[in-house]
Amino acid sequence: MIETKELKEKLQSIAKLQASGIQVFFIMKGIEGCIKKANIANGATDGLKQAHIENISQLASMMEEDIDSLTVINLSAADDRKSAIYCYDLEDRPQFFDAFKEIEDHQYDDYFSEENGRFFDFSKDELSQIDAFVIHIGNADNSLMIYRKNYSVNIFKRDKIFLVKKDDTRFDTMKDDFIRLDAKIDFLYVNGEVYIYNLDVLERFGDFHQIITKEATTSLEEIGTLGLVSNLDILSGRVDDLRFARKLAKISKDSPVFKVPQADIIEFTKKHPFLKDKFKYTADGSQIELSSKLSQDNFVKLLNDDFLRSELTKIDYESPAKNRL
Repeated sequence: MIETKELKEKLQSIAKLQASGIQVFFIMKGIEGCIKKANIANGATDGLKQAHIENISQLASMMEEDIDSLTVINLSAADDRKSAIYCYDLEDRPQFFDAFKEIEDHQYDDYFSEENGRFFDFSKDELSQIDAFVIHIGNADNSLMIYRKNYSVNIFKRDKIFLVKKDDTRFDTMKDDFIRLDAKIDFLYVNGEVYIYNLDVLERFGDFHQIITKEATTSLEEIGTLGLVSNLDILSGRVDDLRFARKLAKISKDSPVFKVPQADIIEFTKKHPFLKDKFKYTADGSQIELSSKLSQDNFVKLLNDDFLRSELTKIDYESPAKNRL
C-alpha cells in the first residue's frame, strides 16, 4: 500500500508532467471481461486530459497534512470517516479489477485495435452497453488509471431533441448519439494497487457483497474463539446487511481487543460509563447476551475498540475513526 504522502506525491507528479497522453477504455455490460478502447480524435482529447489533470491536482491538494485532509487507509480497516481513500487489501477481489491489469499489460502493443475487435465500433456496439470508463493518463514511465462508473444519464440519444449552435443566429438538432464523460474519480489504479475514493460505487457490485459476506463470516468464527458471547449465532443473521458486514469484516484484521483477556473485556463493559447498561449477561456474568440489534451494534464497536478516553481531559469518546500515532 502507498501511504498518504506517497499517493499525494504520485498524483502531483502526474499533474505536473510536461508531456502526457490520455486513453479512454470502456468496460462493457453483459459481456464478461470485455473492454473496448475508444478511438478519439487527437484534438478531442485535449479538454478531457486537462479536466482530469485538474481533478487529479485537486485530489492531491486535499491530501495535505492537516486534520481535515484525505487519508489513505486499508479497506479492511474502513471506518465511518468521510475523508479517506481506501486501499483495497482484501484477499478476494471484484472481477472488474482485472480490467486494470489487462489495460496495463497492453498499453503499447496492438492488443486494443480495430483489427482484433477491441475498438468501440458504432456499427456493432451501443453507448448504452458501456458500464464504466477507465482513463489511462501519463506516459510510459509515470501513469495511473481512473475508474468512473457510467450512468444512463450520461447517454444522449438522437431520438431526443437537443438544440445546438449552428451559427450566430441559428440552432440545429443533434444528428448523432453522444456520451458525456466527466473527470470525477471513483477508483484509482496506481502501481498495481486499487484505491477506492467513492466507496458507494464499490458497494453496488454484487461480487463485492459476496466478498464482504465471506470476510464477515470469517470474523464471526474468530470472534467465537474469544468466548465473549453466549448467543453469537444471532450475528450470523445480519451478515447480509452490507454496512454491518463491513464492520464485522474489519474486526478480524485490525482489532487489538483480541489480545485482551476475556475477563478484562467483560469487566470493561460493566464499568464503562456508556456500556455499563447496554449489555445483558449470562447468570454467572462471564458472557454477554446480545438481546437486541443495539446491543449487537455496541458489541461490534467494542471489538473495534471504538470506546476511547482522552489522556488530557479524562473524557470518554466513541471514535470509530482512528489514526495510530
